[in-house]
Amino acid sequence: MRIPWVVKLGGSLWASPLLPRWLEQLAAGNVIIVPGGGLFADAVRRAQDRWGFDDHVAHAMAISAMTQYGQMLQGLCRELRVATERQALLEANRVGRSIIWLPDPRALENASLRASWDVTSDSLAAWLARQLAAEHLLLVKSRSVPTGACRLSDLVAEGLLDPAFPETADSQPGAIWVSGPEHPEFCEVGLMNPSSYFTRVMTNPG
Repeated sequence: MRIPWVVKLGGSLWASPLLPRWLEQLAAGNVIIVPGGGLFADAVRRAQDRWGFDDHVAHAMAISAMTQYGQMLQGLCRELRVATERQALLEANRVGRSIIWLPDPRALENASLRASWDVTSDSLAAWLARQLAAEHLLLVKSRSVPTGACRLSDLVAEGLLDPAFPETADSQPGAIWVSGPEHPEFCEVGLMNPSSYFTRVMTNPG
C-alpha cells in the first residue's frame, strides 16, 4: 500500500497561534510530517554569516534544525510520534498513526541533495515523498498561496517554494499541493478531497 500523504509543516509557523490546530488536524490524518527549520535554521544562517564555515557544514546543521523543530512539534502534540528510519515511518502509516520525520544528516549524505541554502525543507519533503512513493505531498506555508492551481515556476519565483524544488518535483510520483496557514480546520477534510481545499502545483503545465 502506498503512503497517502507526506505533509511539510513550515518552520515559519513556529510562533503562529494556528500551529497547535494544524498539529491537531494532522495528528488525525494518518500522515508523515516533515518539519521545517524555522528559527533553528535561522540560527544556522546567522552562525554561518558570522564564521563563514562552508555550505556542507551549514547544510548538515540545517537538517539538524529540522529535527529540533520536529521535536518541538511533538512536544506540542503528544499524539504524534517521531522517527528517523524509513521502516518506522512505514509502520506508523500501516497502523494509521501520524508521525513526524526527524531527518538524520548522516543518513542523507548520499541522497543527491545539494549542500546549498537553495535546498530547504521543501526539497527534503519532496525527496522523502519520492522515496516513499507517496500519493500526495502537501506543503503548508506561513504565507497565503494562490487558489485553484499554480505553476511550479511561479511559486518558486514568488519565494513560496525553494529554488531547488523543481529538481526533486520533476520525478515526484504523486500529486503536489500547497496551502496557506489560514484554515487548519479544513486540513482533515482536505486530505480526503484536496482539490477543493488545497492549491495544486502544476509541475508540467500544458
